[in-house]
Amino acid sequence: MNKKKLLIIFNPSSGKSTIRQELWQVVDIFVKGGYDVTVYPTQKRGDCGEVVAERSKEFDVIVVCGGDGTLSEAIQGIVTLPSGDRVTLGYIPCGSTNDFGASLEIPFEITQAAQTVVKGKPIACDCGRFNGKPYLYISAFGIFTDVSYETPQEMKNRLGHAAYIIEAIKRLKNYSYYHILVDSEELTLEDDFIVGFVSNTTSIGGMKNRFEYEPLLNDGLLECVLIRNPTSPSEMQSILSAIVTQDLDCPNIVKFTTKRVTFTSTEEIKWTTDGEDGGSHKKTEIEVIPGAYRIIV
Repeated sequence: MNKKKLLIIFNPSSGKSTIRQELWQVVDIFVKGGYDVTVYPTQKRGDCGEVVAERSKEFDVIVVCGGDGTLSEAIQGIVTLPSGDRVTLGYIPCGSTNDFGASLEIPFEITQAAQTVVKGKPIACDCGRFNGKPYLYISAFGIFTDVSYETPQEMKNRLGHAAYIIEAIKRLKNYSYYHILVDSEELTLEDDFIVGFVSNTTSIGGMKNRFEYEPLLNDGLLECVLIRNPTSPSEMQSILSAIVTQDLDCPNIVKFTTKRVTFTSTEEIKWTTDGEDGGSHKKTEIEVIPGAYRIIV
């Protein structure tokens, strides 16, 4: 009897590195679930995506163990393949914040997440494309958005989500705004903005991404949120209250869903994609890739 083949790719540096202590339990769950298991620890940044792209045809399932950044690498790798060659993914969230794991409602307890891979079912999910490069769940600019990749890894490992909050508070003392022309099929506007993000997630920085409806991961749409530059202390207070209460119904906050959106500015804007440095651009085009990959939930 031929067993199904499963590859575990794990990031030894993600979160508090608990996957290293529980890896044997994870392997045991998969073996008992009927899989022939291979284990691969990532060796460098970008390694996960390269391995997924190179070895997709060898396995029935590839399970990614790490944070959202590690899963993002896997998605970047898989989207380079023809649709018929894209292996089904599993995900064991063990990063610091695990926004996308929360969106998928995958348990954060490692062995429970492994059981989800064995007992769950695959669904198709969308992802985004940022100036031609695929990304998993969020592209963003402005105040707070560089927190993920500028927060020291040691602090992330030690404090988890609290590390992001500490780093974000520092940004309140000094921030910039950008004059941007935003153009999509749904709306066109030109204004000064301090924050913008285009996402496919129900959780951002550990907080709910609240729209009038629950954002779906496979509806062929991306959620866009823009925060206008406050021109008075009361407007800043209104914005902060909206963020703290996670209620985005605020005059300074613009929300819409779209398949494609373009941001144009006379100055270069620094972006992040999935919490990593996305470079500085005067013009940024973001679009959805519908049903880009399949993942077990």
